[in-house]
Amino acid sequence: MNNYRKAIIGIAVILSGATALWAADDLLQDRALEYPTGYRDTFTEYFRGDRLFEHDQVIRIYANDVALDGAKLDGMLPYGSVLVAELFTTIEDEDGDVKESAIGRRISGPMKAIAVMERQSGWDEQYPEELKVGDWEFDLFSTAGENLNKDMTACRACHNPLSDSEFVFSLEHLIAAQP
Repeated sequence: MNNYRKAIIGIAVILSGATALWAADDLLQDRALEYPTGYRDTFTEYFRGDRLFEHDQVIRIYANDVALDGAKLDGMLPYGSVLVAELFTTIEDEDGDVKESAIGRRISGPMKAIAVMERQSGWDEQYPEELKVGDWEFDLFSTAGENLNKDMTACRACHNPLSDSEFVFSLEHLIAAQP
């Protein structure tokens, strides 16, 4: 009887886990971000430079007015904040090494993708603690604005430790960009 009970409990746990994964998958599919058409005209560019942790990329980051207003008011990025990062390859020399300018910065090549972060209430609820990032969601788009449907778990894990900076690497730059 004891083994039978353990088997039933085990099956219930497996079925509960499968149901939770199915439900989380539905939430993830529903959570696809919209490409912010016209962001270069309506958002403010606040950072341009070498991309942290990616030795062969350059990044340019834009923020919407909600993020800018929050950063200006109290250094916080409220719900409705959207950040857009244009990701560029770098130029390589004949040996395949990343070319740098005379001031030691990477030489930008063509844009390869556009990353979008958006913050809305409750968007962390479906994730385990190690992937919670202050209700931010991430998505990656082609340069033509098509969703690339990439798994953004690595982005969440990388941003997770940044609770002191609103879960973004560039908060100080956003605050400094204010007039």
